[in-house]
Amino acid sequence: MKLHFDHALVARLLAHAQAASEHSPTYDQLVDPAFFKAGVSSRHPTGADVDRTKIPAGLMLVGDNGIYLMSNGYPILGDPDGHGSLVAYASEADPRTRPDDWYDVKRASFGGDDGAEFLSADTIRKALEATVGSRLWIDVTPARISCPYLASPQKNRSGRPDGGSGKACSE
Repeated sequence: MKLHFDHALVARLLAHAQAASEHSPTYDQLVDPAFFKAGVSSRHPTGADVDRTKIPAGLMLVGDNGIYLMSNGYPILGDPDGHGSLVAYASEADPRTRPDDWYDVKRASFGGDDGAEFLSADTIRKALEATVGSRLWIDVTPARISCPYLASPQKNRSGRPDGGSGKACSE
């Protein structure tokens, strides 16, 4: 299901993530030894076991009370109202504007379980570039996440670029 996000707000979230020197991990990153502090070998790591400087910049696609994107930059980018992190809700799954059907959209696209998926800064940047002048979209199913990107220009037989095409990149 294609979910649509405010382009400018997603760009702001990405800028925060890229400017941060430390990043918050998703659950998958929390248990990945590649992100542990030196000397940690726990089978049940906690946030204190993770070296936040090893987590790459990006956004988290979160499914819980709606579906939204948030920066993984640490410290968090606060919501102007002072209620936690600033987030970009999918317009189709925003409980503030769609109180009667956001949950059905969340289940159909993200699945019944809550969670967060990491989307790299490069992936989000390419998706933003591919959707300039419109809303950013991300196609989300319980099994796959894809987003638009601009392919590198292909050269034709004469060696001249043919131009980029909109394609989907998978996470």
